[in-house]
Amino acid sequence: MKLRNLCSAALLTFLPIGAYAQGLIEPGFELNGSLPNPAPFSNYTTLQDGTRAHFDGNTVSQQSMDGTFLQNLHIFPSFNFTGCLAADPSGDSLLVGESTNGDIYRVEMDGSGATLLVNLPFNYAAVYAEPGVAYVSAAVNGFGGGNEILRVDTLSGNTTTVVQLAGPSGPVAMNAQGDLIYGTSTDFFPAPTGSSALYKFTSAQLNSGVILTDGDAEVLNSALDPISSIAVDPVMGDIVISTNVFDSSFAVVKDEILIVRPSGDVKDVVSMTSGGYRSNVELIQGAGPGHFRAYQPAGVELTWLQGDAIHTLAPKRPTSAVVSNGGNSYSFVVSGAEPGGAMLLAFGNSALHQGVETSYQLNFDFLYHSGLAPGQTRRVGQFLIPCDANGTASFPFWDAGNLQGTLVFQGVVTDQSGAFIGSSESAFH
Repeated sequence: MKLRNLCSAALLTFLPIGAYAQGLIEPGFELNGSLPNPAPFSNYTTLQDGTRAHFDGNTVSQQSMDGTFLQNLHIFPSFNFTGCLAADPSGDSLLVGESTNGDIYRVEMDGSGATLLVNLPFNYAAVYAEPGVAYVSAAVNGFGGGNEILRVDTLSGNTTTVVQLAGPSGPVAMNAQGDLIYGTSTDFFPAPTGSSALYKFTSAQLNSGVILTDGDAEVLNSALDPISSIAVDPVMGDIVISTNVFDSSFAVVKDEILIVRPSGDVKDVVSMTSGGYRSNVELIQGAGPGHFRAYQPAGVELTWLQGDAIHTLAPKRPTSAVVSNGGNSYSFVVSGAEPGGAMLLAFGNSALHQGVETSYQLNFDFLYHSGLAPGQTRRVGQFLIPCDANGTASFPFWDAGNLQGTLVFQGVVTDQSGAFIGSSESAFH
């Protein structure tokens, strides 16, 4: 367990697991399940094969996604508080840090042992840039001495200071362009609301050979609640963060998961509770075409650790159907859209439908998925059809008998402000 999380975790241990997963879930998302942490009080990282590697301060183990024990990878001779944990993209090893003494090890995935690489006091988080090269966030000068981001060669242990920052060690992540995303922290405890910033250091900066500072960062957002972990959407590059606000008695009074656009603007508060420390956010890419935004099809799921349980959240796409009202009267109905939002009705020739959906980056702030090419899609006028309080919208139409088997409908949905935010499944008539 990371040292700075110890007090909050001790309080959370006595709360029921279900309490953490409840609370506000943004429309367009759904909780897909909660799993008691199979290695209690461990941090973890998801591996390329879908299993997880856990470190509980004593044992590095591998568990399946459903929590089934697979194997112990290494057992250390004594317990230490956990630090950074990351998986080498090659799949052959883990970078495992402890924050009692500050030692960082390379642990082999074949169970053949652990190699001490370097001592980095108060190591907190790590991310790989490429096989054998990781960036580690560590307050090597102790409490009050600032933080450093260091490049570690995980074969030789050679270490280079890349960034020197104010404040304690914070979380790191990397986008598809090789830019490092960093969440700042503060030496004040409890950290005030809005006291964290989200930084970006470009790949060119990281490889310039110059030691960077706070002044070299692109400040994406300077008014976020204290950030505990960061993940980057592999499809669209959105930044997902977990935040926590403590009171003077070490109790969490506000905790959130937010989607931050690559520009730094907050897109959504995905989930919110009050009383469950959130950490270890991960975005897991599956087989579907969607990305981690509301009302997207399957594609990217979010997992996080809260109350020593692992929770999974996924986008929930609106469903649709053509229903008979009796006689020649029909309705195209979309369910599960934005409550109080609206729908633009799109339709086309069902014979042109591809059978599978293609993803399009149109003039939307999301990917549009359709089995019809944009040039084969028509819309019903310029008007929007309102959604009710349940997110249901309906378009009635008349078929005298010549339309059956010729049409496919789809709804492009908006939020309450009229901004387009996603699309429904298709429905054939």
